[in-house]
Amino acid sequence: MSERLITALNEVETFEVITLGEIVDRVEGEALLILCLVAIMPFMQPIPIPGLSSILGLIVLLQGIGLVFWSKPLLTKRLKRVVISHEKFAHIKKVAIKFSNFTAKISAFKNPIVNSRLSHILCGLSIVLSAGFLSLPLPIPFSNLVPALSIFLICVGLLEEDIILLLMGHGIALTVIWMAMFSYHLIMEQVHGWLN
Repeated sequence: MSERLITALNEVETFEVITLGEIVDRVEGEALLILCLVAIMPFMQPIPIPGLSSILGLIVLLQGIGLVFWSKPLLTKRLKRVVISHEKFAHIKKVAIKFSNFTAKISAFKNPIVNSRLSHILCGLSIVLSAGFLSLPLPIPFSNLVPALSIFLICVGLLEEDIILLLMGHGIALTVIWMAMFSYHLIMEQVHGWLN
């Protein structure tokens, strides 16, 4: 992944005006996964961030839908026109290079089946499920971390074509289903307590 990503970012760096749409166009198929990773980074810690999680969770949810149906990112025209200064882009590029080097190190079980159409559909569904839970304003510890970790592992697994990371991500998505059921029962108990 790192070579393709660096080549694409080097191209974008030469543009006079850099927009989010141009970055997405150059990075192509990986843009969707990178958008998801950028959006979940604030939640890779145990303390929930209710206000921010609703906005960024929705962005990730849209990318999951994009992966299921078109294997490309879903961005509004307004988001595509967002201008990024060359200073900010240089920082983004530096972080992206470090991150791609990190993902290359943790990836050990490469398998091309990871990027099949069926795999994209299953991964998209897991991302939608995890992002939906992430976007709920729940003041419960780890309520952001667990779905964010699922999305992180699925995205890195797809970027690096690593089947083990992908399976771990799907496993955590199943934990998200359990968390959703637990939260539902907890809320219903509270509602019944208030009514009685």
